Amino acid sequence: MEKIPVVNIPIENANIIHDSTKEEYRCPPGAVARGTEITLSLGIFGILYERATLCVLRGEMVDRIDMTPREDVLTARYTVLDTLPGGLLWYWFEIGLRDGATCYYGSEPPYPSGLGQVYHNPPPAFQISLYDGAFETPDWAKSAVMYQIFPDRFFMGNPDTARAGVAWHQGKGRKEFEFQEDWGALPVYEAKEGQLFYMPSDIFGGDIEGIRRRLPYLKELGVSLIYLNPVFESASNHRYNTGDYLKIDPILGDEETFKNLLTEAKEADIHIILDGVFSHTGDDSIYFNKHGRYGGPGAYQSAESPYAGWYKFDSFPNSYASWWGFETLPEVDESNPAWQEFVISGENSVVKHWLNEGASGYRLDVADELPDETIEQIRKAVKEVDPEAFLLGEVWEDATTKQSFGKQRTYAQGRGLDSVMNYPFLNRTTDFLKGRINAWQYSRFLNHQKHVYPAPMYYTLMNLVSSHDTCRVRSMLSSDIHADSMTRAEQARFELTAEEFALGGLRQRLAAAIQFSLPGIPAIYYGDEVGMTGLLDPFNRRGFYEDDPSMLEWYRLLSGLRDSHPVMSAGHVRFFATNGNVLAILRYSVAERDFFGKRIGADMVMTVVNPTGESHRIVLDLGEAAASLPKSSIDETVLKGAQGIVSLLTGRGAALEKGLLAIDAPPLSSDIFGAV
Repeated sequence: MEKIPVVNIPIENANIIHDSTKEEYRCPPGAVARGTEITLSLGIFGILYERATLCVLRGEMVDRIDMTPREDVLTARYTVLDTLPGGLLWYWFEIGLRDGATCYYGSEPPYPSGLGQVYHNPPPAFQISLYDGAFETPDWAKSAVMYQIFPDRFFMGNPDTARAGVAWHQGKGRKEFEFQEDWGALPVYEAKEGQLFYMPSDIFGGDIEGIRRRLPYLKELGVSLIYLNPVFESASNHRYNTGDYLKIDPILGDEETFKNLLTEAKEADIHIILDGVFSHTGDDSIYFNKHGRYGGPGAYQSAESPYAGWYKFDSFPNSYASWWGFETLPEVDESNPAWQEFVISGENSVVKHWLNEGASGYRLDVADELPDETIEQIRKAVKEVDPEAFLLGEVWEDATTKQSFGKQRTYAQGRGLDSVMNYPFLNRTTDFLKGRINAWQYSRFLNHQKHVYPAPMYYTLMNLVSSHDTCRVRSMLSSDIHADSMTRAEQARFELTAEEFALGGLRQRLAAAIQFSLPGIPAIYYGDEVGMTGLLDPFNRRGFYEDDPSMLEWYRLLSGLRDSHPVMSAGHVRFFATNGNVLAILRYSVAERDFFGKRIGADMVMTVVNPTGESHRIVLDLGEAAASLPKSSIDETVLKGAQGIVSLLTGRGAALEKGLLAIDAPPLSSDIFGAV
């Protein structure tokens, strides 16, 4: 192979520029619908060159387009074909210099977006995400505030329900089930005497009736969307080992009680989505029936069972595919027509049944382990029943580039999921608030998500800071402990000092301010709003208790602001990190409309977050922010007509002079400003 000549200029002095997040270099910026024509521009200043080429990788093919010079800027146009396979394009630039050398311009890791840099060799590429132009997500979800509930641990509406339910399970032979009389006790976290394995079967008594009774509390908190962890009959307290998809677990109540919850929630303008655990069932289920606790023959008992084709047996009946090797969780074969009809497509399928009862959608458990075709089938069934139903997926990585089953996943391209759980947001937000990354690095991450997710999905991302699968946010932000390296016994003994608890509270307030200020759905894990702590499962699943009631008022305040300022939900967004330590999030309308063109009035809200222990003064150029918009759509009354800003929390103000805004940010503080 011919050796590429070395560029005869220092890399750091190469005056070449492309920023994929700015419209002057990529138009339109961000993810694009198939069929869109994209204009890509490259600035080359003070360097002698012969040619510049846009290189676009589509699948395994590279399209090379000569760029046309206009003074110091070169442009090329590229049309995304409707028939283009895959959901991603990757591009970079190749520059032929006058001295015969070649240099390249590509993205700067870790993100394939934003401002790039010059390379001697073929570089990391910029990302373009593609999606179906007809992709839409429910409008109500864009303005939702989510509350996630682990049903057994939220609120006990009727203690007799759980006791009777435990007795019912015990009557089926599940002797490990027991009712925990002490609501404040630690959950069982290790195998009991005489047991070979840890069994999550201690029941605290939270129930459906308890959730119904607490609807006024949730309404006052500003909640408009409840995500329920599994509620169907199962042989555990977490219920991810489904026993019967069509039956509410008797520990939680019955179908009538559940329908009452759905009805009253809808009357309160609160949507409820259910956990859809479809990649596997429990071995102790009506479908597999390994322990013979159900009447009809399950797949384990007979090859003639109506459920036999649901599962993949290597050697009948004891060798079968199971989720991550757990034999209690046999995997289903999603290509099996009988399974598809029962769970998804049938007139009275599981998916359709609960939507018809009043549910507003599903969160798909381990969405990465469901084939894309299955997710698309679920989407079709969900939207047939209710076009405004919401389909959320459990995805722990960037959903636009996720690969599994040996191929690029397509569920973020508008044919599968409406949205995903934004775990990367959780990780980077924790890093920012604990000083592991600075505001510039954090804003770069936020900008990356803005520009790689399709807008309908970006504006409905589940922006969480803790869940049933992570440490609680108060604990994560209180200290530098690494729970994943601790035993359960060590986690059970772990306690925060008073100083750590206080620090965690200050940082949690900042995390919540960020959540409520970004596009997407701010998600509250039950009890976080009153200071609950805990490390990993099961310590993040304790019975609801109040440890910091003052935190509740902060969440109510943020919910109220988001409700009274629609621009905080669906408005345009821009990020600032002027001194590397303080983050500013600007939300604004354009021509009195939100990002999707809905009229919301002229408004601007700016959130400023300082996670450091020192005061900082930041200076923001709002005039530059206005100038970065297309000239035809600048909202003069918001970005250029404002005289200054005033805190919506404290009333303090700051003047706007010649487009510049100076704001003092106290240590460990957040403030939210509006234009005046």
